[in-house]
Amino acid sequence: MDKIIRVDMQKKEISVERPSQQYERLAGRGLCSYIIANEVPAEANPIGKNNKIVFASGLFAGTAAPNSARLSIAAKSPLTRGIKEANVGGVCGYKLGRLGIKAVVLEGSSDKFFILHINRDGANLIPADELKGLKNYELCERLKDKYGDVGILCIGPCGEMLMSAATIASTDPDRRPSRHAARGGLGAVMGAKGIKAIVMDDSGTKLREPKHKDKFQSVCKEFTKKILDRKATQLLSKFGTIGGLTFINKIGALPTRGFRQGSFEGAEKIGGRAVSEINAKRGGSFGHICMPGCVVKCSNVIHDKDGRFITAGFEYESAALLGANLGIDDLDIVIMLERMCDDFGIDTMETGVTLGVAHDAGLINFGDGRRALELVNEIGQGTVLGRILGQGAEITAKVFGISRVPVVKGLGIPAHDPRREKGTGIGYSISPQGADHTGIVIFQEDEPEKLAKMAAEKQMLVAAYDSMGFCQWAEADAKIMAELVNAFYGWDWDEKDVMDFGRSIIKKELEFNRMCGLGPATDTLPEFMKEEPLSPSNQVFDIPEEIKEKVLNAF
Repeated sequence: MDKIIRVDMQKKEISVERPSQQYERLAGRGLCSYIIANEVPAEANPIGKNNKIVFASGLFAGTAAPNSARLSIAAKSPLTRGIKEANVGGVCGYKLGRLGIKAVVLEGSSDKFFILHINRDGANLIPADELKGLKNYELCERLKDKYGDVGILCIGPCGEMLMSAATIASTDPDRRPSRHAARGGLGAVMGAKGIKAIVMDDSGTKLREPKHKDKFQSVCKEFTKKILDRKATQLLSKFGTIGGLTFINKIGALPTRGFRQGSFEGAEKIGGRAVSEINAKRGGSFGHICMPGCVVKCSNVIHDKDGRFITAGFEYESAALLGANLGIDDLDIVIMLERMCDDFGIDTMETGVTLGVAHDAGLINFGDGRRALELVNEIGQGTVLGRILGQGAEITAKVFGISRVPVVKGLGIPAHDPRREKGTGIGYSISPQGADHTGIVIFQEDEPEKLAKMAAEKQMLVAAYDSMGFCQWAEADAKIMAELVNAFYGWDWDEKDVMDFGRSIIKKELEFNRMCGLGPATDTLPEFMKEEPLSPSNQVFDIPEEIKEKVLNAF
């Protein structure tokens, strides 16, 4: 990958450059974070012309490496006000790699909408104001009719309205916009740039060739076997990530009724086995890939009562926060909430946390699925109330005078309550990304010193495989990653180099956040989680501050 495409939306100009030496060995999250930290002024308004949004494929995009086609997208976030990378499956990371494109950088702003079309001959901007207002599924149908078998990144109405919880959808191998770079409001940044969709056509390209072909094939084969031999892979293929809901409920870490409880009496009705049962009746299925080269196959296809497609990729986080966190055990309603979020282009996690806050404001009762559907529809329609809710949990709480807000750095807390999962809580507290579900999850309860070491090492590892394009379910370790980069690129890395690589990325993100005013006081969980016991374990988050400092000092 030897090209960076820059699109100046102020001037409507496109330029192509070779990566500088500083960016040469960076990709994915690492490249995104370095470009944002180096080129975006700390004082930039996230939806203003001085912010930039970067789309970067991983080091192994467009290759035969298993589970390596994820795409990183990053900007200064409207929610966290610091750096935010969200990575996504689908076909777009893979296509960028085959096109030899290291990154696409959108700069400036535009009050008119365009399609950015990319193929092996270059890139061009196509006026697209006639597509304004279209939801993601209809938009992608139109673009597929016009452009054929392409990859599409797009925003729905929520991104156009610059809502801070807006997502960027990516089409999956079945050409559906069901995968999302969901967290941090990146859809609003893309909307502010005036890009309704990026269309990627990799026709006439081929897989990227490694420097040491035999060695690379051997390491890929070993890595694939390791992934397939894990019991977790088999369970994910059978039930998807939604299969974990009953386990998290059992250990008492499932956010329920606005993070007031850690277990939900209706968990079995919205968990993996319940989804499996309705799939068997309605023609839905498990065991799908969300991106080329996936061997885990944790994606699913969900149909309604009439056998019609609703969504693909119904995930644990969505079911937990749109279901248990709102006290809703009607699976059809939870799935329809997911579909609406997909189509409008808004984060299911942030929406679930926000509607929990809306309960405290008297706007919805827990368990009222119909009212939840009405409120999500208001978000998509852009009513006054909808525009408030679409700005996320923190803004909604401020508008309605609510002090009990489950956010870290403005980002809604995912579906692992840190009072029960204390290692996860350390990660949520100090991550430069805010409370991010892909950043760190540690189920084990252990003594604080061990948790600190685990939290630091896991964040470095995650930053490394986010930069290489690996799905977290591949569970790539430092040894495998070193062997892969050495075989493909001819480098001379060991496990320490991989960990140092991850460390340097987090350090860069922390430095940018500090310049943005996100000081140590923001590296913390909400007050109520330190004071309000979580049933049934009756635990609070009581990790000493010096433990968090040890983790930060590791970077």
